[in-house]
Formats: sequence, structure tokens, C-alpha cells
Amino acid sequence: MTAAAVPDPYLVLGVTAEASDDDLDLAFRRLIRQLHPDTRPPAAPDPDTDQRLQDLLTAHATLRDPIQRATYDRTRREQTIRPDVATPRPRVASPPLTPDLRAGPVHWAPLPNPTLDGPAAAARGGQPKETRHGTPED
Repeated sequence: MTAAAVPDPYLVLGVTAEASDDDLDLAFRRLIRQLHPDTRPPAAPDPDTDQRLQDLLTAHATLRDPIQRATYDRTRREQTIRPDVATPRPRVASPPLTPDLRAGPVHWAPLPNPTLDGPAAAARGGQPKETRHGTPED
């Protein structure tokens, strides 16, 4: 058994997305009079009419409930903006996981200080170079 496409409730009722609750009720009542088995002419059973009646009942139930209507509107808006979101994509096999990169303890060693080491320091007699404030640099 294949899943049938769910029709747009607004199209089933023949109203716009901005329709008020009263507009929904009026459209529902108008269509239910045409499709209900007690009010339609006694002809041979029509499976298409029965399916339209089920779609009408589902559409009215969805749009009449404020929470379901808000959820449907949000889904509809997302599909309009990003139609690829509603279509699930097949999962691609991911590469095997590698172990996490681990780093050992970090050993800190001071870098050589050019003011204390090297030929310039030897010329000064190994004394640190003075700064503008008169204190030696570390």
C-alpha cells in the first residue's frame, strides 16, 4: 500500500491561508453539504467523492485547531522557502571514526631573550637593557 499525497487543506476548503475561523467554517459547511452521503443525490457510490469527503474532514480538523494550523503553516512556509528540507535524503556511509587526537602535557620553556642573551648583551657586560622608564626589562 502506497502513501497517498496529503492535499493542501487550504486548497481542499477553497480558502486562502489568511482565512479567518469563520471563513473556514463557511467553506466547510458549504462543501460538507455537497459531499456528505446523507445530502448528496442517491446515486451509485462514488469512491472519489468519499475520498474528497475524507480530505475535507481532515483539512477542517487541521485548520480549525490553532496549534495544528500553526504547525502546518510553519511546515508549508519551510517547504516554500527550502523545498529540499521536506525530502529526506539517503544516508551516505560515513568514513570510519578515527581515535581522537590526544596531546600530552605541554612543557613550557622560555624563549631566548635577545636583550639578555647574545652578542649585544655581552657588549653590555651581561646587564639587561634599560627601558624608557629607567627599569631593566625582564
